[in-house]
Amino acid sequence: MKILTAVSAVLFSAVLTACSTPKPAPVVVAPPPPWAEPRIASLTAVAKEQGYEIQREGEQIKLIIPVDGTFHPKRTLLLPSGLAPLGKVAKALKDDTGSQFAVIGHSSSDGDRDLNRRLSMERAQAVASILMLGGVSSKRLSLHTMGEDKPMADNSTATGRDLNRRVEIRLTPYPARMTLAATQP
Repeated sequence: MKILTAVSAVLFSAVLTACSTPKPAPVVVAPPPPWAEPRIASLTAVAKEQGYEIQREGEQIKLIIPVDGTFHPKRTLLLPSGLAPLGKVAKALKDDTGSQFAVIGHSSSDGDRDLNRRLSMERAQAVASILMLGGVSSKRLSLHTMGEDKPMADNSTATGRDLNRRVEIRLTPYPARMTLAATQP
């Protein structure tokens, strides 16, 4: 009987202890920041330093490189003054294994439509070459030409035409499949 009483007392105290022990607080894990957040900060600094424009559209980042001052005015050759800024962009992008890059050439509507498409593609290729020389993986790089089809400004003014002549580097999460439709505004 003493043993039964002792066992009952031990079980009763164990039950009381178990009921009175506070439950551990749930561990709250903060969700990771959206894909674009850490990238936009570093690219904004590079863009501002180089005189480029940067835009964010949801989880897509556009770095806009003007043709004026970056390329030879009548050709698709990069000017020496355009190489160093693009090298800095390549340095900022090369270790970003979580992104893929579309390099998209644009032109104004001056001249022949086919020539404008060719010029905008050659400019995109020149920018992509500098990115790859700077260490950006060609496996995460795609090239596109829009020619005169996606103007930013009115082609009837000299200022508008200058704004329309550009190369965009669009960043999106990798390994998502990037299609031409995804690169259009």
